[in-house]
Amino acid sequence: MEAVIDICSEDAELATSRRRQARVIWNAAEKNKREGQKANQRPEGIRPISQEKLLTWLAQAPVIPHGEQTSEISAQSTAQRISDLVSEENLTSLVESLIDNMHPRTWEVLVKELREQGKDLHAVQLMQELGSRGNPHKIIPIVEFLRTDGHFGDDRILLDSIAKNRTARDLLLIIEAFRRDRQNLSAYVVTEKIGVVRDIFSTVEIILELKEMKETGTLAGILVGAGKWRDGKALAELINQLKARGLGEGADLILMAAGSERGASNFPPLVKALKEICEPGDMVKLAHAIGTIRSRPRLQPLEDTLWKANHTDILRLIQGFAGRP
Repeated sequence: MEAVIDICSEDAELATSRRRQARVIWNAAEKNKREGQKANQRPEGIRPISQEKLLTWLAQAPVIPHGEQTSEISAQSTAQRISDLVSEENLTSLVESLIDNMHPRTWEVLVKELREQGKDLHAVQLMQELGSRGNPHKIIPIVEFLRTDGHFGDDRILLDSIAKNRTARDLLLIIEAFRRDRQNLSAYVVTEKIGVVRDIFSTVEIILELKEMKETGTLAGILVGAGKWRDGKALAELINQLKARGLGEGADLILMAAGSERGASNFPPLVKALKEICEPGDMVKLAHAIGTIRSRPRLQPLEDTLWKANHTDILRLIQGFAGRP
C-alpha cells in the first residue's frame, strides 16, 4: 500500500501525509473487523462436569471439620449425594473416583447410607475395594465405626478384603496401625484370616515373604489361623506345599494349631484329607497335638466325633499321647 502512495504522490511531503491518512483508515477498518468477529463468535458450549470429577470433589469433604455437628451434617449430605449416584453401570468408575480421595468420616456415613437405601451389594463392593487397595491410614477409623455403629458383619467384610488382597508390606503396615489405635481385635483377625481367605499359592508366597522379613509374630499368627479355620482338604494341600518349599516347620505349626484349636466337628474332613494327601507322619503329629495340648473336657467331644466318623486309627493315637488306654 505504501509503495502505491509513493508512486502516485507528487512529492515526499504529500506521500507522508497520505501514508498517515491511510494508516488511520486501515487501523479503523481492522478494529471494526475484530469487533465484528467478536460479536458474531459463537459462545463455547458449557462443558458438563463428569460424574467422576464430581464424585472426586464430593469425596474430599469434610477435610477439616469445624465441629462434631457440622462434620456430621457435611458427611451426611456428601454421602447421600454420592449414594444417589451409585448404580450397577457406574460402580467401577465411582470406586476409582473415591478410593483415594474420600474422607474417612464420609466413607463411614456412605456405607450406612447405602444400606439404608437398600444398595447392600454396592456397600459390600465398596468395602471390598477399600480393603483391597484403599489408603491404609484411612482404613483404621472406618473399621472401628463399622464395628460399633455399622451393619453387623461389615467390619469383617473389610478385614477379609485386607487379608486377602494386600501385599506383605501393606499388611504389616495396617496390622501395626491397628495396634497403635488399640484395635487389637482387628489386628488379630486380619493376621489369622491371611492364611484362610487366600488361595494356596498366594498363602505360601506371603508366608515366604514374611519369613524373609523375619516377621515371626505375624507369621505364627497366619499359620495358627490356617490350622484353626481353613477347609480340611485345602489345609492338607497347604501343608504339602509348605513342605515342598522348604517350610516344614510351618507345616508342623499348622498341625499343632489344628490339633489344639480346631473345633471337633471340623476334624473328620481334615483327618480324611491327611490320610489321602499327606504323609503318615502328619497324622501322628496331629494326634500328638490333640493328645498333649487339649484338656480333658475338650478332648471328650472330639473323641466322640472321631468315633462316630469311623476314624478309630487316629483315635487310638490320640488316646496314646493323652496317656489313656
